[in-house]
Amino acid sequence: MAPLKTGIARALRSKIPTQHSLVRSEIQRGITATSKTANWPNASNSTTRSPSSAPFPLSEFQHHTSLEVTTPLQPRTTPTPTNASTFTTLLNSLTHSLTTTPSPHLPTLSALLRAYSSNATHWSQFAHANPEKQYTRNLVCEVPGIFNLLLLVWTPGKASPIHDHADAHCLMKVLKGSLLERRFAIPSPSEEGKRKLTKTSHLEFGMNKVTYMADSLGLHEIGNPSQTEYAVSLHLYTPPNAAVRGCHVFEEGSGERRHVVQGRYDSVGGVVPVRME
Repeated sequence: MAPLKTGIARALRSKIPTQHSLVRSEIQRGITATSKTANWPNASNSTTRSPSSAPFPLSEFQHHTSLEVTTPLQPRTTPTPTNASTFTTLLNSLTHSLTTTPSPHLPTLSALLRAYSSNATHWSQFAHANPEKQYTRNLVCEVPGIFNLLLLVWTPGKASPIHDHADAHCLMKVLKGSLLERRFAIPSPSEEGKRKLTKTSHLEFGMNKVTYMADSLGLHEIGNPSQTEYAVSLHLYTPPNAAVRGCHVFEEGSGERRHVVQGRYDSVGGVVPVRME
């Protein structure tokens, strides 16, 4: 990552703002690639309700047994910090690290994510689920040009497309449930569209696990193996290249690559945008 421009570096020497001031007032954009059902037994694309993005009730995180999300969160109060690893502290620490170094210091970022112990009362305000989608992309905070931090809510039995990371670093922490990752080698230009992708690994990450991905490691697909439970994960992208110029998705059977543009986030700072009919 190139050193920060002089103007940006000067501005970032001031006190780091809280998470709410980091969220842009206008709705930003998120990946709109056509996702798919995970390649696990009994996964289904069937849904019974019209598209919506509903707040995810805390009770659903503990005892969810249906694809339906119908009960909004009750009015919330800001949790009282009880230790140095609250979610707000995590956001501020990540922001400080990324805005005071000329390039991302991955060991520090990984350590910060590992030190935080997931607690749904800390992040439930950002967790908007939509059973009509494979997963939702909820912007928690960002510093334009430096990073964005997304909270993804994964519908039971669904997975992302196989994709690259637009020359960015990606760190993922599982906040609820577990996620399966399948990695693939990036096909050469002569192989694209002509042969099946080569799988290089198949891993499962449980709650509080942290993993790292970048284009130098290949492509990957993330999916929720549970047929009844939602999963939730936190994703740090630096720089936020995919939000600016999109990324590429790949067909497993043929290796065909296509560029995908960006769509709107499902929520920004915990707020679901009003969509015009």
